Amino acid sequence: MEVSTLESRAWRIAHSGLELDAAFTAFDALLRPHVQYAIASWSTHDPATGLFTSCTMSGAPKDPVGEARLFRCEFSAGEPASYRSLIGQHGSAVILSDVTEGELNRASRYRDIFEPFGLTDELRAVLWVDGIAWGSATLLRAGGRFEAGDVKVVSAIARQAADAIRLALLREAARRPEVVEEPPGIFSAEPDGLVNPTTVPASYWLDLVGMKLVTAVNATAAAIRANPGWSGASSRLALSDGRVLSIHAAAMIRDEGTVAVIVDRARPAEVSAMLVDAYGLTARQRDVLGRLLLGRPMTHLAHSLGISEHTAQDHRKAIYRQMGVSSRSELAAMLQFEQYDPRVWNDTPPSPYGGFLEAPAMEPPKAPQASNAAETNNLTSPTSDVKSDRTTAAVD
Repeated sequence: MEVSTLESRAWRIAHSGLELDAAFTAFDALLRPHVQYAIASWSTHDPATGLFTSCTMSGAPKDPVGEARLFRCEFSAGEPASYRSLIGQHGSAVILSDVTEGELNRASRYRDIFEPFGLTDELRAVLWVDGIAWGSATLLRAGGRFEAGDVKVVSAIARQAADAIRLALLREAARRPEVVEEPPGIFSAEPDGLVNPTTVPASYWLDLVGMKLVTAVNATAAAIRANPGWSGASSRLALSDGRVLSIHAAAMIRDEGTVAVIVDRARPAEVSAMLVDAYGLTARQRDVLGRLLLGRPMTHLAHSLGISEHTAQDHRKAIYRQMGVSSRSELAAMLQFEQYDPRVWNDTPPSPYGGFLEAPAMEPPKAPQASNAAETNNLTSPTSDVKSDRTTAAVD
């Protein structure tokens, strides 16, 4: 199959409105005729920390004991091509036999887990979109080695798989407005310009913004109708109070051109409140912790926060003391085992904003008494020109 055809089919999966497990199963079915592997692990990662937040297996059942063994290898210092190192280096897809120059025993996961089960090589890929690692795909062979052509095939669907994760997490957050501050809303956009909010948060955003939002939603929907294979049809809309809305063409609902569009407040992913509360982190330590876990060098970390490297080192040492660890590897392993794994195995949904969708219940947002309140439901886009900064996301 041509790479372009593979990408097109991957796009259709990403924009079919599938939940995470179903999307991963579909991507796995798409890959298997073109790449030989026995087992696959499709995972989501916390966009704020890079830690694992869910997993869908293919070719083997889920196994908490086996996963714990794998994570002990994954988070050990010096493990070749660990996901933590790949994310820190903005890496994409690698083959273990290439990284180790054929000496696979240099990787503890191969010595302790893969080889005893007759597995002969590993291909792992980070799933990036807009510079954020949303997940990963780990493929394991039983006989032979992966080749460069396999990397090419996996890379062809990686961006779309990342988009599928992002959109699935946003849809889940829209269904749980009680656990997200200013939750995303979902609209249906008809070909004739009719825009309908389909969730309570969508009505909130529509009441707040009015016709400008209708125009932006219609523009994004029109873009994906005109070019259904276009990755990342999206726009941004700046509000008068300084907030910015992200508008994503999420799925084609029906053949006649109705598009599901997700609107949410643009915000960076951040270390979740669960970690802040568990370890008594300050606001600055929260910022430093996320960058430490994402593998950022201290110079880059300090620059991104506008502080000196000396101050950044002081924050790092304080975090290590509070958490009782002495290295980034120990820090990542402790948080994965103590804070993330219990939630993963309880099927707590991951959050698109960092951590999990489990925040304390809060009052749902109330629509303000705005003068444009009549412009809420069943609106048609006006002909006035509203600038829509529509972009196509690049693969990192």
